Amino acid sequence: MDRSLESVAEVMRAGVLSVTGRTSLAAAARVMREHGVHGVLVVGDEHELLGWVTARGLLRHSAEDWRRLPAADAISEPCVAVVPSASIRDAIDAMTGADASHLAVVRPGGGAPEGVIADIDVVAHLSG
Repeated sequence: MDRSLESVAEVMRAGVLSVTGRTSLAAAARVMREHGVHGVLVVGDEHELLGWVTARGLLRHSAEDWRRLPAADAISEPCVAVVPSASIRDAIDAMTGADASHLAVVRPGGGAPEGVIADIDVVAHLSG
């Protein structure tokens, strides 16, 4: 069977680590380190999905920036969403089309993300 036709629900990680747009970059980096992830979702005051602060994106900022900049000002990737029933091929297309390493997994019609699928999850799935 072509593994790229399997669904996102089979590969995604349940739950999404997020920070508010006002959270400092230093605090966002701490969340990434403590949970062993490469990105956190930034949400607005109304719980809107603003985008991702990624480890690679953090490297574009100085240590001084980490202390003073809020996460909303350092979003390095857009928040692109897929539904759990989307195929892995759909997820790959969404990631490459948006130049994103993470996708929020949301139910049809929107709402809070129920999971995340990262590029490394797709690579692990396809190579397994």
